[in-house]
Amino acid sequence: MAETEVVKGLWSGLGYYRRADLLHRAARLIDEQGWPKGYEAWLKIPGVGTYTAAALASILDAEVRPALDGNAYRVYARLSNWGQPIDTALSRQFIHDFSQNLVSSSRPGDFNQAIMDLAQSHCLSKNPKCSECPLIEFCEAGRAGTAASLPIKVRKVRVREELWYFGVLRKGDYFGLVQRPIGGIWSGLYTPVPLEKGPTEGGVECIEHRLSHRKLTLCMHPIAESSEVLVWMTAKEWRDKGMPQAFEHWMTKFSYL
Repeated sequence: MAETEVVKGLWSGLGYYRRADLLHRAARLIDEQGWPKGYEAWLKIPGVGTYTAAALASILDAEVRPALDGNAYRVYARLSNWGQPIDTALSRQFIHDFSQNLVSSSRPGDFNQAIMDLAQSHCLSKNPKCSECPLIEFCEAGRAGTAASLPIKVRKVRVREELWYFGVLRKGDYFGLVQRPIGGIWSGLYTPVPLEKGPTEGGVECIEHRLSHRKLTLCMHPIAESSEVLVWMTAKEWRDKGMPQAFEHWMTKFSYL
């Protein structure tokens, strides 16, 4: 079984580093306990949520469960012409019950995969191809001409802006780094020394980095020492152990690589 840092290094640049942690934990658990069977068993695997558990249970174990992600919600909202905001408990329950009654009892895995394919080929989020859709005769929204307006979404994701400071310690080709805690942003990866605020003296190098719901401004300040427990690495060693994409951007922009 690969060590955690090897997995992080291979994952480097992909973002969502907590997924690498979960993938590693899942692989270890399956190696120890054997392959899960059924929806409830899949839910106990690190990183597996309700959608993935339902998809795996239906495809691998022929369990009759709808696999509901954003694409599937869109298909089922249109098939039923569901006119309520989709991101509510009421809508989630309705779509679950509606889709549960549709899933094939003999081929649930194929059915769920067909819904995924339909969402990508015809039931598009914008400009759905209703006239070409093989399910048009069963689609209430398609017949009513409301498909393009469904599903209804009312919540807007607010992008949070954050200013972060880091201290850059160097000894020749080596960088003094600290390991991030497991969980949260850059889980378990190495970064320069986090600072509460930027020093008033010395140069500063700033970059902007966008995450799904966060806009980060990272300001890198040269420092001479730190009380943090440091790990010293070259840029190559850092990349091999999983350099967050934001810091790769910084090192490329300011000619450290």
